Amino acid sequence: MKASLAYLTQEAIRFGATDSAVISSGDIRTDDDLAALCNGEYTCPSYGLAASCPPHVQGPEQFRKWQEKSRYAITVKIELPASVMFSDGRKEVMRLLHQIVAGVEKKAIESGFSQSRAFAGGSCKPLFCEKNKTCCVVADNLPCRHIDEARPSMSGFGIDVIQLMNTSGWPVEKTKQNKGGPEDSSWVAGLILVF
Repeated sequence: MKASLAYLTQEAIRFGATDSAVISSGDIRTDDDLAALCNGEYTCPSYGLAASCPPHVQGPEQFRKWQEKSRYAITVKIELPASVMFSDGRKEVMRLLHQIVAGVEKKAIESGFSQSRAFAGGSCKPLFCEKNKTCCVVADNLPCRHIDEARPSMSGFGIDVIQLMNTSGWPVEKTKQNKGGPEDSSWVAGLILVF
């Protein structure tokens, strides 16, 4: 088991992650209030537009059921200059994050963890289907156009990403929006439940 988990973290880095860690699935915190923020006082602009986001995902309750079946999880992060987070380059990084966790999920399944599930940051709609008027899954009940890359948003499942980073042993310092000089850095994170 340890060798398989180590292999998956190495694959995450090979796919483009800055770092990857193995954590206990039981240490992942979910919060219904975090998931509710997707359609709260400030509704996310991607709310309802993709199958990977609320209200089309099963939310924290379902995540907790998967969590009970899983002993371990793989976390990934991509570090990047803060200036990229607040530029058009952000989409490229977020697409890469989705691709990394999808790749690790596939490797986990190939390694015998047949029910493994990956989660990324952000909605897949603006990352993969921005030029398409609708998500074909939501609008037409068709297979996802990017099934091998796009993964559900951690936000929709109420995953506490700050706590996830801390549990992974990574310092959590994010630069304030529209701030940051060339020396400031930021990060994005993803998660794969292994089971």
